[in-house]
Amino acid sequence: MKTFNRILLFGLAVLLFVACSPRATAAPASIQVDNPYAPQAGDDALKGDDIRIDSSSLNAANSQITLNFAYFPPTPCHQLRVVVAQPDAQNRINVKAYTVVEKDKPCTLMALATPQQASLNLNSIPKGHYSLWLNDNQVGEFDS
Repeated sequence: MKTFNRILLFGLAVLLFVACSPRATAAPASIQVDNPYAPQAGDDALKGDDIRIDSSSLNAANSQITLNFAYFPPTPCHQLRVVVAQPDAQNRINVKAYTVVEKDKPCTLMALATPQQASLNLNSIPKGHYSLWLNDNQVGEFDS
């Protein structure tokens, strides 16, 4: 009888442990991005600068979302870089756009009078409602 009680007590302890342990949560949604402006090897040797966003928009077609934006780089010598984060717990997609340029090399070109255009495709977006933010400003919301 003692053995049976020990087994029963052990079984109850395991059941209690399993019932009280943290539950696995679903992994956040994952997207794929066609990003021709992704950071490059060697960027850490360059100087990073902010850009001024002139306009931005989202276009939705089927299961693909396209982020279009116009921006002014500090000089024409600056190269655009864009980092797209995976959706967070609130399905917020944060996009950071900036430029890089060679350190200590003056750019003799004049600042641009018209904005540059950039476009990114976000693909394979799991079903849900999302908001997309570019440099901490909301561009829009969409459902996939």
